[in-house]
Amino acid sequence: MLRRPDRVPRSGRVRRGERAPWSTARKFAALRWTIVGVWAALLAVRIVVVTTSPDTDLVWFGITEAVAIAVGVALILFALVRARGVRLRREDEALALAIRRIDPTVWLVPAAPTEELRRSVADLRPGLALGDRVTWAFGATEASLWELDERRATRMLVIRWSRMVHVGLEDERTPTGARGTAVVLHHVRMDDTPAVATFFVRSGPGSRRMVGRGPRLERLVADLARERIVA
Repeated sequence: MLRRPDRVPRSGRVRRGERAPWSTARKFAALRWTIVGVWAALLAVRIVVVTTSPDTDLVWFGITEAVAIAVGVALILFALVRARGVRLRREDEALALAIRRIDPTVWLVPAAPTEELRRSVADLRPGLALGDRVTWAFGATEASLWELDERRATRMLVIRWSRMVHVGLEDERTPTGARGTAVVLHHVRMDDTPAVATFFVRSGPGSRRMVGRGPRLERLVADLARERIVA
């Protein structure tokens, strides 16, 4: 379940005496320039040593440089992965905030679409394709599928609880090709034709890791079957 992001002052201003928090881009720039500064310092020291003492054994210095380069590259890669994760989490939280502005009582579940769900949405809304991350909003009367389209929350699919037939689990292939477990919603469309919507549950906002078969998914299905289905 997604948590509501902490509130911030509407003005967006920082109170006097408080420091503005560094943005992810600013932190990454500081790390990058720190690493570049260390590399530049090592290069300058090498030049000075070679110039003043040409016969000096620089084996130890070469090892130090290699270690510094390896550590610097590792830190940059870690920062890139971390920044990407933060960006994805903020997108999920922005979508959650937009959904709750429409209905503050919904229960939000971060999800990833299956190929079956993609086809279902494409049939209902031709020309639209689901991304890799979506969010289900389970409310008192319906289940709705949402996606963040740039900065706008778009509702892609709506299933009325009065038209829900069955909720269960099914083994599916994840987007990466691995085996996974999907939640299956069997329902009836407005034209009285049977339909199914399957989706993977992500471990949390901003995450691409899927929740496997186990107590968490079984609890989700049990909650939906016990509290949400009215038909």
